[in-house]
Formats: sequence, C-alpha cells, structure tokens
Amino acid sequence: MRKYILPILVITGLLTVKETLAGNPDRAGGAGATQLLINPYGRSAGLMGSNTASVRGIESFQFNIAGLAYTPKTDIGYSRTVYLSGTDIFINNFSLVQHLGSGNVLGLVFNQFDYGDIPITTESQPDGTLGSYSPQVLNIGLAYAKQFSNSITGGIDVRVVSEGATNVSATGVSLGFGVQYQTSINQKMKYVKKEDFRFGIAIKNLGPSMRYSGSGLSYRALNPITGADRRSYMGAEPFELPSLVHIGVSYDMRLDKKDTISYNHRLTPHFNFNYNSFSSNVVALGLEYAFKETVMLRAGYGYQDDVTSSTEYQTQYFGFSAGAGFVLPISKSGTRISIDYAYAPTRVFNGVHNIGVALLLGDRK
Repeated sequence: MRKYILPILVITGLLTVKETLAGNPDRAGGAGATQLLINPYGRSAGLMGSNTASVRGIESFQFNIAGLAYTPKTDIGYSRTVYLSGTDIFINNFSLVQHLGSGNVLGLVFNQFDYGDIPITTESQPDGTLGSYSPQVLNIGLAYAKQFSNSITGGIDVRVVSEGATNVSATGVSLGFGVQYQTSINQKMKYVKKEDFRFGIAIKNLGPSMRYSGSGLSYRALNPITGADRRSYMGAEPFELPSLVHIGVSYDMRLDKKDTISYNHRLTPHFNFNYNSFSSNVVALGLEYAFKETVMLRAGYGYQDDVTSSTEYQTQYFGFSAGAGFVLPISKSGTRISIDYAYAPTRVFNGVHNIGVALLLGDRK
C-alpha cells in the first residue's frame, strides 16, 4: 500500500492545481488573510522559499508540512521578522514539534503580527488625540506528519486564522497538506549517496471564505441642521483565502572526493514552482552550501511577471535573498542549537530581515 501513497498524493495535488489555476493576476488583491503568505523562517527565507522538496523541522509549517516527519525527537524554535524595515512591523513565530514514535510527528505553531500602537483618528479629531489601537493578526496551527518509509513522508495541518481591530474582526480556518519523496539509503552499497534527490508537493491555505463583522462596521451621523440621529451599518463582503500549490525539487551535490557516507562539503540547488490563485505564479531558485552541516550559506531568486519592471511590478520584492546559518552541538546525545538569518531587499522601506533560533533534540545522522 505504501508504494501507492506518493502517486495518489501527487495526482490529488495536480487535480487541485486545476482549481487553483482558475485564478490569475487579474484577481490580485481579491484574497484576504495574506499574512499566511509571509515567511517568518530564516533558512527558507534565505532560499526565497525554494526548498519545498527538502524543508525539514519547524520550517515545514510554511512550505511543506511533510518535512515535519523527519524530526527525530523534539524541535523548539522562535523567530522574529522585521517586515519592511522602517514600518515598525514585526512578526513573532513560535514552533514546537514532537516525535511520537513509529514515524508519527505532531507540531504546533503560533504566528503573531506586531504593528505597535496606531493613533486613533476621526473626521472631527484627525490629530490622533483619542488614544491608540493595535491591530490583532495571528494564526495558530496544529499539524500531523508521518514517515511512511525511508523515502516517503506526508502531512496535514490546520490553522485558525484571526485578524481585526478593537471592534471589527474576521476568523477562519485554513487547511494544507503535503508530501515529500527522497532517494532512500541502500546500506548494501559500498558508496552511499545519502538523500541525493528530493521531490515535494504541498497545497496550502484551503478553506471557507472569511468575513469581517463587529460594531466597527456601523456608523453614526448627527444632522447638524435637523438634529436627526442616524445610524447605518456597512455590510462586509466575504473574501477567500490565498490558496496556492508548491511543487519543488532539490539535489544534494557532494563536493568531497572520498567515497564515504560522511562528507564535509555539500552544495544543494533548489527549484520551486508556485501556483497562486490570486497573483502571478512564481518560479524560485535557491542554492545552499554547507560545511559539515554546521555552517551554511544561502542565496535565492524568485521570478514573477514584471518583477524586473520599475513600473509594472506586482510584488515589493526585487526577487533576491541571501542568508546564513549555524548549527552548534551542545551535547553528545545530538542536541544542537540552530541560528539562521536572511535578508531580502524591497522596493519600499528597507527590506525584510528574518532571524530564528531553534533547539534541536535527537540524533539527525
């Protein structure tokens, strides 16, 4: 039965693509809850999200939940993103992954946007003397992933999405699932190429429409001539979630000359094709160099229609990103600390900075 899991999930994903492709760039701006598209993690941000096929651990929440299944014991991570530096917008992300045994893994993620305090203004008092408010944008996700064999993993995640201000809000549910395949290790071979080729597909942000509600949608007006007191209510239209499909491949290139399992130098190119329902599709390329899986250097590029145009562009990014990571062992049992940083320049303000720290328990050899 296991040998049919990958074909079934791939076919299901491709059929879903047909519905996802019903959207086009003309629908840009038609979806809500677009905070689901913002990546808070340092490693994948440095690769411009091109590692759908090879993502592992806590970063799997963003691009392919199937990568969660490779967690050997426990991963605990916190990341903070400076979004469009200069706007004082920050993203706080906390992730927890626990291996339950027999290839079963459970994960929890909490993602919150910090906009700071914004002055309250009205038509009659536009100077912001009425105090301040802070928008509340967050999502909480629960995920399950399983390793079916040495080659195939799959997973599913559910998120509760919430956004709003003091007296108006919207709440929804988002569903996603993914699968990964990698070449398995053949222990009978004298020379073992460990996990050379990887393929991944993930479907994200599926769910019912969301709609804003609350007293903030009502409006009270007093006629200055007649003194009539009138109150009106502005109905909010429903909006869809920004559903998308990731399809990616990656390949580990060993740069060592010795034919052994262990190696000192790895170079991994990544490729990802992103089908978007409410914007142009994105082709992302990434490259990661690792020395003894301890020091990593990364670069990425994401191409979208008109991304190089100075007038017709559809994204704030120029397409480039870069980053670095360090994995420091702290015990003989395999416990390590991972630190990752990434930067992507933007057309407005001063770019996006991602920094993350994670405690990784368990032997990952």
